[in-house]
Amino acid sequence: METLIGLAVIFCVCFLPGIITNIKFDNRMPPAGYKTDYGTMSHDLAMGKSKNEVMSKANRGGYDVKK
Repeated sequence: METLIGLAVIFCVCFLPGIITNIKFDNRMPPAGYKTDYGTMSHDLAMGKSKNEVMSKANRGGYDVKK
C-alpha cells in the first residue's frame, strides 16, 4: 500500500505539471483581435529552443500578434 501511495505522489510531482502544460497548449485560443504566429513558433523550434520553452511562451501569449 505504501508503494502505491509513493508512486501516486511521484506521478503528481513529476508528470502532472507537464500534462497540464500540454493540455493548456493544445486548447489555448488567442484573445479577440489576435492570431497565433506559427511561423515564429516554428523558427524558435528550428533554432534550438526546446518544445517546453516554446509551449510555455505560447501559453503566456508570446506568439500572439494583431490581425
